[in-house]
Amino acid sequence: MLPKGSPRSLHQAHAAGADILPIASPLEALQIAQASPHREVVFFAAGFETTIAPVASLLVEGIPENLSILLSGRLTWPAVSLLLSGEAPGFNALVAPGHVATVMGPEEWSFIVEQHHIPAAVAGFTTESLLAATYSVIRQYLDNRLFLDNCYPELVRPGGNPSARAHLNQALNVVDANWRGIGIIPNSGYALNRDYVHSDARKRFPDYDVPERMRAGMMPPGCDCSEVVLGRKYPNQCRLYGEACTPRSPIGPCMVSDEGACRIWWSGGIRNRKMSLPD
Repeated sequence: MLPKGSPRSLHQAHAAGADILPIASPLEALQIAQASPHREVVFFAAGFETTIAPVASLLVEGIPENLSILLSGRLTWPAVSLLLSGEAPGFNALVAPGHVATVMGPEEWSFIVEQHHIPAAVAGFTTESLLAATYSVIRQYLDNRLFLDNCYPELVRPGGNPSARAHLNQALNVVDANWRGIGIIPNSGYALNRDYVHSDARKRFPDYDVPERMRAGMMPPGCDCSEVVLGRKYPNQCRLYGEACTPRSPIGPCMVSDEGACRIWWSGGIRNRKMSLPD
């Protein structure tokens, strides 16, 4: 375990004086490493297929020796498959993420209809696309006519992005991965393959994986984020929501991230556990 009072997040480490820079593109990590060739630069690359594809391209094109990648990449569909294959998922249709389908192709979501027999549609982030996908799955459900509907055709095409997929396949392996609060999901993560192992921060800095400094997959005491992620609880049913856990003092990942369910509910005006649930 880390000594009491040690930084336990990048934000805390930065406040304590660590050299940590937020960046918006893998190319920025490359530029930082090139500008400081005598310093070790570690790029913490986290995300799903859409954000990991540019990281794979960076590796394929070549990076300097002083730049290493700390990869925390995940595939989206295995987590959805886990939800649908377990207990009653609690929903009757699914709108699949268009940004993932842009890279991987809409076919990756066909299992929703073929194996689980529920309506599905791929949507982008525009109002029009989201409304079209919502209308599609409702109409499919009412008509009992199920199919995978592509409601983001301007970017989502059969087969996805061939170059992005080729770079993912060239630089990375698909591996079992630990999802915080859920556990190991088979074939749901990315790891650098042996041709690029020299750029793997976990190999270059082996102390990173010392078990004593990690609580991999564990939720903070009292945090129900894993239950929220799995659709078993509303955010304001968490024991900490709006009391110990707020955006100013987030405890679990659902409140830390702007895309987390708890943060979204908070931003929508539901501020404590005593407020009624939405209809």
